[in-house]
Amino acid sequence: MNIEKHLKNQILFAIVYIIIGTIALITLVILLVSGNIEGKLLGIFGGLTFGFLPLGILLLVDVYRIKRNPAMQKQIELKNEERNIFLRDKSGNQAFSLMIILIFGFWLLSLWVNISSSLLFPILLGAMSLSYLTFLGLNARKY
Repeated sequence: MNIEKHLKNQILFAIVYIIIGTIALITLVILLVSGNIEGKLLGIFGGLTFGFLPLGILLLVDVYRIKRNPAMQKQIELKNEERNIFLRDKSGNQAFSLMIILIFGFWLLSLWVNISSSLLFPILLGAMSLSYLTFLGLNARKY
């Protein structure tokens, strides 16, 4: 992958994140001033604002750092080698397949036992991350 193309994509993502964060911030300020905000709405717009806005700004800072540092550019080029792309894709596919099986299993279990979704979602999210990293390690040794 061309490093310039990668940096242009990163800048585009950063701008989109900043726009979403700014819209959420403006909406949050308007709702706070008008007094029409409740607990869940405050959490949603606060999360969007303080998630997307700093992410976009820090992504722009990261692009600036990468442009000035040739060693970091080499790291990005190595990260996008064919073998590494293959390992990430294969591990993602295997983790996704495992998650489908787990979700189906939890669905079958929920037919007999009442399972709370507030308990189930964090378990599935953690299992997804752990399975991806596990498959990545196994595939790196295998291939």
